[in-house]
Amino acid sequence: MNLLIDTVRLWDGTGAATQPRMAVEVRDGRIAWVGAAAEWPGRRAHVEVVDGTARTLIPGLIDCHVHYSSPGGPDWIAQFTDPPATLSLRAVELTGVSLRSGITSAREVGAPEGLNIRLAHAAAAGHFPAPHLRAAGTWIAHHGTYVPFARQFGDASELRAAIRDEIAAGVDLIKVALAPWNDGLRPDGAPEIPFDTDLLAVAVGEAHAAGLTVACHANDPASCRIAARAGVDSLEHGMFLEADDLAAMATNGTVLVPTLSVWDDWLFYGREMDWPAARIARAEGLRDASRAAMAGAIRAGVPVVAGTDAGGGSVRHGRIAREIELLIDCGMDPASALRAATREGARLLGEADARGTVEVGKIADLVLLDHNPLDDPAALRLVAAVFQAGRRVA
Repeated sequence: MNLLIDTVRLWDGTGAATQPRMAVEVRDGRIAWVGAAAEWPGRRAHVEVVDGTARTLIPGLIDCHVHYSSPGGPDWIAQFTDPPATLSLRAVELTGVSLRSGITSAREVGAPEGLNIRLAHAAAAGHFPAPHLRAAGTWIAHHGTYVPFARQFGDASELRAAIRDEIAAGVDLIKVALAPWNDGLRPDGAPEIPFDTDLLAVAVGEAHAAGLTVACHANDPASCRIAARAGVDSLEHGMFLEADDLAAMATNGTVLVPTLSVWDDWLFYGREMDWPAARIARAEGLRDASRAAMAGAIRAGVPVVAGTDAGGGSVRHGRIAREIELLIDCGMDPASALRAATREGARLLGEADARGTVEVGKIADLVLLDHNPLDDPAALRLVAAVFQAGRRVA
């Protein structure tokens, strides 16, 4: 389909300033022309024209941390254990929720039984409307830690086998989870974090040898110390990162996906559902540590990418606008926060040559907004239209 988004304010995500009265031509799913509306060389009678007057056009948004098997909400963990048919139907529904909110690409970073691999393949085949998906298969964690529906291992050989099985199943990246022992399961004399430096090096080596990136869950001080120095491609959550951890990440080029919405949502449910004081205090501790880590990441020059953890925590899907607001609240300027959900997200996906900015030749994933999000990030909720590969999907 050929179309022209006409007379629109354009924020292209490249680092350039917002430009007024621009036009963007889309041809065969790609961006074919970008420039001043008055200079477009075509004939408007020959294309579908979308009126952009008093609106802002931005690149399609990218959420780099989602879990479509769960809807989020206060009982999110239990819903991962629903029957496979329920998980699949839910995932199809929730991908549509994401897409309608302006999320045109997403990293699905953990689902039971590798459901997200099949989800990504079905979405790519056009069986249902969904963001462009990169799937991590099932989480990989040391036995006795993390969640029971993760794929668990006990030694380096089992870890290698788990990663190779995930690769054979068709994953786009590997997701590992560093966590302390679950209550009552720590053997005498065992280290606090059994998924230690040596084991994480095995995981990184196996994944990188196959040409895949590694996303690493780390959300306690000891796990953050290990993950920050291991050469993983992205560190997920990272709410207890210290200055020396962040310096190591900057040196290694490790991206931080801070999932600020996790603690923000917990604080909401704490008030709404009268959670116990101890649980609210934990959420407040996460908030305070996360804010400090974000401030340190900005100072250290660590790349930051937006990810909501929708479904993987209490965060519901389609809430990337709130994540971007929180990035700004934690010290990022509005343009940098928006790039964290566009250009920088595309880089983490390994698709910066095709997505993340509004440039000629790139896939026409675009969001048209009624207000300017650089003036007020709440404008990201005022979605007038969503285009995916040039086709209007919302």
